[in-house]
Amino acid sequence: MQSRALRFAPKLSTLVGLCLFFLSIPFAFAQSSQVEMEWALFNQILIIGIIVGIVVFGLLFYAIIRYREKPQQAGAK
Repeated sequence: MQSRALRFAPKLSTLVGLCLFFLSIPFAFAQSSQVEMEWALFNQILIIGIIVGIVVFGLLFYAIIRYREKPQQAGAK
């Protein structure tokens, strides 16, 4: 039986690959002004922040579900 982490790994690697692709798009085009460069930087930081938030909340919910107290364990205390 595969663990949940092994089943989740292909999805995570796909997500990371897509994010890296979209982060590289602004550098493919010549930036003509300071405002455009700052806007591209803002968008990159925003995307990275969203990705980190999704990973953190995913791990949080995984830990809550994985390590919650089971009903049969509550009566044994």
